[in-house]
Amino acid sequence: MTLKKMTLEQKIGQLFLVAVPGTELSNDTKAHIQKHHFGNFIYFTQNLTDYKSIRRFSDNLQQTVQEANGVPAFISIDQEGGMVARAYSGATIFPTNMAITASGMKCTKKMGKFVADELKRLGININHAPVVDVNNNPKNPVIGIRSYSDDAKIVAEMAVDYITGLQAGGVMANAKHFPGHGDTDTDSHLALPSISHDMKRLNEIELAPFNAAIANGVDSIMTAHIVFKEIDNEHPATLSPKVLTNLLRKKLKFEGLIITDCMTMKAIDDNYGMAQGCVMAINAGADILCLCAKPEDQSRSYNTVLEAAKTGEIPMETIDKAVARILEYKEKYATGEIDPPEAHYPDHEKLANEISRKSITMHRGRIDKSLFANAFAISPSSARTSAIDNFYNPTLLFSQKVGETFGCDHTEISINPTDDEIAEVVIKAGNAELIFFGAYNAKYNTGQQKLCKALKDAGKEIVVVTLRTPYDITEMWDMGTFISAYEYTERSVNSIIAALVEDEFVGKPPTYLDWGSDLLFENCDREVR
Repeated sequence: MTLKKMTLEQKIGQLFLVAVPGTELSNDTKAHIQKHHFGNFIYFTQNLTDYKSIRRFSDNLQQTVQEANGVPAFISIDQEGGMVARAYSGATIFPTNMAITASGMKCTKKMGKFVADELKRLGININHAPVVDVNNNPKNPVIGIRSYSDDAKIVAEMAVDYITGLQAGGVMANAKHFPGHGDTDTDSHLALPSISHDMKRLNEIELAPFNAAIANGVDSIMTAHIVFKEIDNEHPATLSPKVLTNLLRKKLKFEGLIITDCMTMKAIDDNYGMAQGCVMAINAGADILCLCAKPEDQSRSYNTVLEAAKTGEIPMETIDKAVARILEYKEKYATGEIDPPEAHYPDHEKLANEISRKSITMHRGRIDKSLFANAFAISPSSARTSAIDNFYNPTLLFSQKVGETFGCDHTEISINPTDDEIAEVVIKAGNAELIFFGAYNAKYNTGQQKLCKALKDAGKEIVVVTLRTPYDITEMWDMGTFISAYEYTERSVNSIIAALVEDEFVGKPPTYLDWGSDLLFENCDREVR
């Protein structure tokens, strides 16, 4: 269908990328989609079961949309890797971006092609990846290990290769979060962050990876719900013509699709309202509105945008330009025959295992293997620590795996132990000489820090293994030996065990956590080096 043949209602439907309920397309959902002419969708873990069902869901969505609009659908997913990956069946969960960089492997182009092959077979044609934010703020609660590095040049290099591989495989990349979410200490899912850097600094760091991605042909960019005061001190980037039109379109010459981060996030909904925020985003220059909302909120937002188009609040020229761009990229990514999905990809798993094993980093210290027989292992179970995380696996326990491997006692702790629990664990540790301490976001859970200190004060030798953010080290720098795994997954736990058994650690830390870096020791006693 050409733009000229589309009704206004169909055009407005093309501007939305919505979440759908369930694991199959119900009659109610089908009617909801057709009523609003929704043309684009996003999957979450709760939508996805076995690989054959995922493909069937995708095929049914495509058929429904084609019947309503005569235009194929974009079907998207957050398949970043690590703890932000939605599809498990028929897909490989690659390690986090920070783990990939730590491994030293130049593999993101190859990995991008692998991911594209898997997603395309599941009927998915947009991956909301890669994260190209520069994680230069160790207090960042939502980016962290999702970033390739705290060095803009490394982020740019790794991201460009991933984008090239993914798009060559027939899946659109969606570089995020423009102009950069790395230097915040607020999660935009929960509140509205702001960044005060001047343009010189923004050009050198935050914008550099996006510039590289644009120069190398990235076809879509996701906006950030963040106020960049130097550019627009009133509106977050998603709602700012100064950011999306003046900066991204005109100055950076980006011609691809601009997709918003989810409009249900509190940074938008609490400050502007979801529906009115959608109107503002389109007027700012966004092409597609991501709306991970309930059906009634989707209807309300659609009707608000439709009414704004009818009254002229959104100019018709703005809508036509966005829809024309969407149709152009659907011609590239949402058409053609798709191979059936496979249950397993051995070559892909092999690469993921190699990345994971090589990423395990020893920041400093040494481990006396003669003490393994008299060790005690401690860790919390895996847990969701931000709204972007997958539904976690509460049965995954690092301490149990250590205990089973080395024949030592082990225990599970709360993610933020109380004083009573700390006293109990110190007693349980008994006469153990060596403590394997699995730290999981200890930077934000001070009970873990207190427990580790209590064990050190009891005369124990401590090996801290950071199971998510390696920046826990900045709060526990005087505890002992430090190892980082950059994620808490079954794959990473197995890699840690292999590194301990083989006594081989080849991973390289982010610049900020290089043991020779002045940044790490701004507030620490330098004698610990």
